[in-house]
Amino acid sequence: MNPRLFSSSVFRVGCGIALLAAPLSAFGELKLPAIISDHMVLQQKQANPIWGWDEPGTEVTVTLGDQVKNAKAGEDGKWTVKLDPLDANAEPATIVIEGTSRCEITDVLVGEVWMCSGQSNMGMTLAGDWKAEVESLSSNHPNLRLISVPRVGTQELQNDFKGQWESANSSNCQSFSAVGFFYGRYLHEILGVPVGLINNAWGGSAAEAWIRRDSLVKDPRFTALMESWSSSC
Repeated sequence: MNPRLFSSSVFRVGCGIALLAAPLSAFGELKLPAIISDHMVLQQKQANPIWGWDEPGTEVTVTLGDQVKNAKAGEDGKWTVKLDPLDANAEPATIVIEGTSRCEITDVLVGEVWMCSGQSNMGMTLAGDWKAEVESLSSNHPNLRLISVPRVGTQELQNDFKGQWESANSSNCQSFSAVGFFYGRYLHEILGVPVGLINNAWGGSAAEAWIRRDSLVKDPRFTALMESWSSSC
């Protein structure tokens, strides 16, 4: 995991972010994670993973333009393909996924995808900025897309979350990370390409809370920390 995650930082990611890496039990129908949905942005100039779950053994086909990728759902139901790198494109595209059922992901753009993660400095929303009203009124950008990861504490890696991609507007930008939003808006205006922002910040969170528990347990440098945590529970 990128060490900059522990400070207020933004860093480029592909669509396959680590927080969605846990396996699922077998699924009986085609299902996609929230991060892969309508209005999403693909990272330009890199192979983007597209994944989901279906009945084990199901042949899954993913189509984007003239790209056709195939995969088979494993014993846990998970399947993954990688799309060939694409140049930035603000023309909405559709990804078609066919397995036990058919799913269309619409209004897909290609540009820059960045995760906005950290503690209170990153967690402060645009509504908390002293000029929030003015900034909100100038924040209608159809090709600047936002999605937020809900703050749900857990010791287990999660394979999905409740959220949805939205085009930035004067309403939804107010609840988004202020630092992340300003950074993404500058990129969008300077580079002239679509930008997708993933808000995954939690003010007051400890650095160790972002690290897998089994990794902390195995590292002798954190023995005292783990003993202290156990005694406080």
